[in-house]
Amino acid sequence: MHIDDFNSLLQLDRYIRPKQRVIPKNNDSEIITPLKKDVFEKSQKQTEPFEIKFNHICPKTKTPKKIKAVLNPLDKGTIYIKVLNQNTGDIEKRPMTVDIAKTEEDSSVSYYFLTPKTHEEIGFVVIDDWKKARFNYLFDYDVLENTRLLDNFPQQGILGDRISIYYLQNNDETKYSGIGKLADQIAVEYCLQEGIEPNILSIADSNSHAAHYKRGRKFLPVDKYDKDLDYYDFVKKYGTNDPNKIIEERIANTPEGQKVDTSDLYGLYMYMPQEVIKKYLEIIKEKPVLHQIHSMKEK
Repeated sequence: MHIDDFNSLLQLDRYIRPKQRVIPKNNDSEIITPLKKDVFEKSQKQTEPFEIKFNHICPKTKTPKKIKAVLNPLDKGTIYIKVLNQNTGDIEKRPMTVDIAKTEEDSSVSYYFLTPKTHEEIGFVVIDDWKKARFNYLFDYDVLENTRLLDNFPQQGILGDRISIYYLQNNDETKYSGIGKLADQIAVEYCLQEGIEPNILSIADSNSHAAHYKRGRKFLPVDKYDKDLDYYDFVKKYGTNDPNKIIEERIANTPEGQKVDTSDLYGLYMYMPQEVIKKYLEIIKEKPVLHQIHSMKEK
């Protein structure tokens, strides 16, 4: 499956224009009065991206800081809010629409998931674009520090340009879920917009492996030349160099409702399999999350 097959998915070669309103003749109720006209024009302007400031929660210090980002009103995603059912006493997951704001810096881009109207940050994802990193003066340093993120893995279909998810954050796991899935779709759509074959890698944080695995991610085998892990110690301890087998066993042996403990596995390299990417491509055909709007000045 090649990127050229999906160039038209998001209609990137078209300008997005508001539909013209057809006013029936001799129907005063449909005539746009000055008041209606103001509301109508305002609604059209709301489809244009605009700058926004909000409190961003630093994942390390847990302290807020002001972030200035661009919000495209068309960019919306779905996550889930956990709600207590008063009748059954069960926690239910109900869909919730979030706004998506964006910042860009050098070769990375961040997407922030915000509550509608109040724009409180629920979580965020940071994507590193290794195609753009080539033009970054720090690229050589990054290559040395992230060797396996840039390696080719023919068996997994990972070749050439790629992106990696640098950071993924859910600010309140007791209240929200589905942020990882939304971030994964955004990663695929970002590749489509940038003309990159969807090759998506990342490093799993401690104790996050099972959640990523359940979402469809797979882990690369521990390599003899891995800089972060000792291959021989890993195989001696776990009896395999395939983290997927370890995580599958942990999931199977963990009682329902309990968190799967993988804190001993530390940072393992993982990727998004092609079959998962294909599922997201089908979703994107019907309901993309990201949209590109050309301003009137560019026309």
